[in-house]
Amino acid sequence: MLKRYIEKNIFRQVYLCQQLYQKKRISIQLMAERLNACTVTINNDLDLLKETFGQEIATFERTRDTCFIAFDSTYSLLELTQRIYRRSDFLRVLNEYLKGNTHWAEIAEKEFLSTSKIYQIRKDIFTFAKELGYPYSSHAIDFPEKDIRYLLLAISRYTGDASAIPFNKMIATAAEELITYVEEHFFARAYPENEREIIISGILLSSQRARCFAIHFSEEEKQMAQQTPLFALLQTGVKKLTSSIFTNEEELYFIYSLFNARNYTCNNYELLQKDFEVVYQNHIKRYPEIERLLQQLRSSLEIPAENELLLKKAFLPFIRSTWANLQLFQPDLIYLKDRHQLQTYQEIKHVLNQWSDTCCTSIQWNENLVCKMTLILDLLRKNSFNQKIELYIVTPSDFNFLYYQKHLSDLLDERHFVISNMIYHTLNDVVDDVFFCSRRIIVCDTALYQQNLGSENTLIFPVSLQTIDETCLKINQLMHPTEKEVGTEVFSSEK
Repeated sequence: MLKRYIEKNIFRQVYLCQQLYQKKRISIQLMAERLNACTVTINNDLDLLKETFGQEIATFERTRDTCFIAFDSTYSLLELTQRIYRRSDFLRVLNEYLKGNTHWAEIAEKEFLSTSKIYQIRKDIFTFAKELGYPYSSHAIDFPEKDIRYLLLAISRYTGDASAIPFNKMIATAAEELITYVEEHFFARAYPENEREIIISGILLSSQRARCFAIHFSEEEKQMAQQTPLFALLQTGVKKLTSSIFTNEEELYFIYSLFNARNYTCNNYELLQKDFEVVYQNHIKRYPEIERLLQQLRSSLEIPAENELLLKKAFLPFIRSTWANLQLFQPDLIYLKDRHQLQTYQEIKHVLNQWSDTCCTSIQWNENLVCKMTLILDLLRKNSFNQKIELYIVTPSDFNFLYYQKHLSDLLDERHFVISNMIYHTLNDVVDDVFFCSRRIIVCDTALYQQNLGSENTLIFPVSLQTIDETCLKINQLMHPTEKEVGTEVFSSEK
């Protein structure tokens, strides 16, 4: 919902930066369609990105139809987009207001804004509150504490401005310790660094606000949390901390919400499946109305039975984040649909709204996360071939692993490949492994791909969810010539 209030130029540039960082090459026309802008505007945005990140861009190439940017790998996507988001007047002013500064002239002076600009933003903030149904008067808005915290977390994540979340080394250390405790006791979970940072920031915010601003959860919400192994782990973990975290009953539920909404990985495929089964049981199977929503999505979108597991994998994190109606302000990348995905999006929205009406639920759906699920489920609607394969996959998420694994299995010749059940999260993990002595094919997500890491025995293909079929075709074309060609030209071409 925030994205509709963030300045359009800021929103466009963040999205373009994300797409270029992950894919390196983009279609200017496609970006114009997704962002509802003309190609001239997109080219102007690209010029601004080039100017803004002169030091961070290693290669910039643009033609009439495409743009290629290779960023210096020492810079993370997060720090790049934070620099863009920090230019958003709306986010900076909203952050000040949520911190308790209601003097608009003072905010204007601090942010170097004109009187007319500050009152336009004030109007936008009140419109934002009205749309969400918050009580307000002509002078103040009554934001619920839960929403204040998640808005502050989102703004801090987007902009890098942590002024609303003062750092406390002792509490941050305890938060790290709590994350490690969960990882060690829940099927060897591993929270990536970006997810850990959100949890730690949330715990810091909890400790800072808890003594002055009470947070409340309903008895139904508490019962739902209590039935999960994650909540029991957190209860035990908090007691075992060497440093203390302020945790009355309500704050423990807030900490649970932080863990519950974040994504995690696992390097062991079997443990990952066990984790999935437990979480699926406690968040979906236990609640017939939620399982009914999943069935309605499956039926409406006509998703093939062979994609059942992928459907559940995509649906589970989406529905987990709705606990206590906290999905609305969850920070994430920007997801936009293409014209050909519009039908899938409309069907998903129809099913969600119909289900909400039937169940009389007050869940506020996060539009960005609905778009994210649209992109995934649109892929799952497509039929695939019934063949099989094997090889090594490098990917940032278990969903991507399963999706790539399935397509590789279906489209590649089984004579040449066997898919490893290990999930690798960096290319170096595979390339540097001393146990690999024979020739290999590695399929690497474009977000993690690095050039020139191939060798005489290692052929690396960059891939995305959208290009996996094309990649399979390329691999088949390389592997189906004579064995002599496969053993020489194919691998030497990627050295």
